[in-house]
This record gives sequence, structure tokens and C-alpha cells, in this order.
Amino acid sequence: GYLDFKELQTLYDIGVEHGITPEQINQLVLTANIAPKVPEAIEEKVECLYDLTRMAWADGKIAQEERDIFKKCVIRYGFLPENAEGIVDYFIESVKGNKSKTDILNKING
Repeated sequence: GYLDFKELQTLYDIGVEHGITPEQINQLVLTANIAPKVPEAIEEKVECLYDLTRMAWADGKIAQEERDIFKKCVIRYGFLPENAEGIVDYFIESVKGNKSKTDILNKING
């Protein structure tokens, strides 16, 4: 099935409120074969990838499993597979450096 990104984000928020780690939620989502809907506009893609990165970085680290999931999302969003690793790195560094979604969108639309 498919989840809207906001539904997926809510799932993470509720899970964390009840003591479930993002890594455990990732595993549940993967084994349940649930995937977020693919946004159409580049702005929506950036917003979703930014929020996904923030969720993954919430504990101050990015596990390899989280990177792998993120990379799959990047490819699923229509970005070229050969660019996926660089895109993942860019979003992680942006979130670590406290860049806003607006900063990223401005750079892309530059």
C-alpha cells in the first residue's frame, strides 16, 4: 500500500511518542511493504526528502539502514540512481548544518 508523506510522518511522530525508535518504525514500514506516495513537483520532493532527513537525524546519527532507505526514496522520486548517493549526502549535510527547506529550494531554483 501507499502512505501519504504526512501520514508517514505522523506514524513516526506517534511511534516516537510511544517509545518506538525511528529505526524500529523503519523496519515495520519495510516489512509491511508500505511506501510513501511519490510527490510530483520538485518542491514537494525536496520538502519530503528534507523532512525524511530530519526524522532520520533526530537521534543525531544516520544509520546505514536509514541511508539505504533514503537512497531508495531518492531514486523512487525520479532522481537518477547515479546521483542518489550525492543527493542523500547533500540533504544530510544540509540538515546537520541547519539549512532550511527554503535555503535548499532557493539553491535548486537558483
